[in-house]
Amino acid sequence: MSDNQQNNPEPRPLNRREFVQRLAIATAGVGFVGVAFKGAILNGNQRQEVAEAAADKIGKLPKRNLGKRLGNMKVAPMFICQDWNKDLYAAGLAAGLNFVHKAGYWREMPEEFKKLPRESYYTDVCVDSTPNNPDDETAAYRQVTESLDRNGLKYYDIFRAHFGWKTADALKNQRGTYRAFQRLKKEGKVRYFGVSQHDYRPYPEIIQAIIDDGTVDHMQVFFSYGEDKAVNEIFDKAHRAGIGLTAMKVFARGFDRVRDNAEAQAALKVNGKPGRALYRHVLNLKGSDGKPIFDACVSNLRNFDQFDENIGAASSQVAMLENWTV
Repeated sequence: MSDNQQNNPEPRPLNRREFVQRLAIATAGVGFVGVAFKGAILNGNQRQEVAEAAADKIGKLPKRNLGKRLGNMKVAPMFICQDWNKDLYAAGLAAGLNFVHKAGYWREMPEEFKKLPRESYYTDVCVDSTPNNPDDETAAYRQVTESLDRNGLKYYDIFRAHFGWKTADALKNQRGTYRAFQRLKKEGKVRYFGVSQHDYRPYPEIIQAIIDDGTVDHMQVFFSYGEDKAVNEIFDKAHRAGIGLTAMKVFARGFDRVRDNAEAQAALKVNGKPGRALYRHVLNLKGSDGKPIFDACVSNLRNFDQFDENIGAASSQVAMLENWTV
């Protein structure tokens, strides 16, 4: 047997005794599931137990209002993403996560959601005709209706103009996406209008145009640790206007800024976990009214270690263990 084979054994199933032993290691102290179950093939029941153990370490996440324009929509401050590793869905639900970003891309309803009342969680659909074909009302309408036929969700809580608008003038003049939303809302297939606004330049100018337009109930935006003053100020303004705000690209944009920044990690009561530092910073960043600017964050998670590090940033249970106070 080569050294490589010894270090990377073929994945294999675990009997009950081995599984229980590894689960005990995974849930003790600060270590977590990734290492304990490396090289293991888990069956359905074992995956469920691991998911519950992951959620137990984090506890139930608190809920926040998603802005002021979306009725009484209360969400956990971290979102499940459609493109998560599917083994993490159960852990997310067990930890109280109740919003699924990009659910419109589901080809079918995941098993974990089939048994849940539709009103017990929220979803969005990212409508891709924006910005490349923003006047194509028909394409936007069909994307939503055809996806609902496939996945059986009945409706989406947020119709999200994916990518957003490349200029402030584009928002004013290209309205096909919004017309599609209005049709779908009348039919009960969507409820609120949102945007996933990518950071076309000048970013603050485009965000200001969205605020002024008055049609957008929720914005998902590029934001992380170390953004400049103008970006902080425009999102503070958007949130004070009642628009719900979710931060995306938190890890990708901020990783280099906190990875070797011992001072920042110490201030956030985190050591060696840049993901937890980044999400903790964003979720607790206060605006001029003394309230958090961002209601929630999204994070693309591939394994249980990432789940522990990133979702743990929103956990009161973890905060208490790490002497972090909001």
